[in-house]
Amino acid sequence: MNLTAQHVLIVGGTRGIGRATAAAARAAGARVTATGRSAASLANLPDGVAGLRLDFTDPASVAALADRLDGVDHLVLSASDAVAWGPFADLGEPALRAAFDAKFWGYWRVIRALAAKLSATGSVTLVTGAAARAALPGTSGLAAVNGALEAMARVLAVELAPRRVNTVSPGLTATEAYAGLPDEARAAMFAATAARLPAGRVGAPDDIAQVILLAMANPFLTGSTLDVDGGAHLAR
Repeated sequence: MNLTAQHVLIVGGTRGIGRATAAAARAAGARVTATGRSAASLANLPDGVAGLRLDFTDPASVAALADRLDGVDHLVLSASDAVAWGPFADLGEPALRAAFDAKFWGYWRVIRALAAKLSATGSVTLVTGAAARAALPGTSGLAAVNGALEAMARVLAVELAPRRVNTVSPGLTATEAYAGLPDEARAAMFAATAARLPAGRVGAPDDIAQVILLAMANPFLTGSTLDVDGGAHLAR
């Protein structure tokens, strides 16, 4: 997958899947810019990746980013903060609203601001999540946010054409997002999930990054959701 001389912008590129994608795109020859919320987070970028500050929940911050960019070939959205977990009966409205504010509206805001900056042969890739379609108990909030993004992306694939728009839907992936759990609890969660998956393991950031690169590089791929979830979306 050759991205030589193409400009890739990764929103949320300082850790986890976003950081792995930044490194993979750089290795594929791209000029890569990654965003983070703080100077400290931007210090963690892979070699050769430029960093820009962005708070995508803040319209002024998004507008400032758009003003700084001359053009983008591939836009990857991999940032997320608030996550609405828990059974439907226990999930409060504030938590779900916060999850929409932090991901759906953030992605929407960035795409709106940068659509005019995308090259005609470029792409947008939204990182969503297996909960959007896997019907996993306790994930109705995740399903709502990520399902909304996947539905929107299919329409954008038509409205923004010839620019391509796809979503990449990861399953449970071993990233820093789970660093707050005690080591034993985290290991038990990963082991229990791996035992239920046809692939027999949870994901690694590089697993997801390679599929995001495919979405950027394949000129005949648009309007698709690519499942990279070890089989979590399969009926069992």
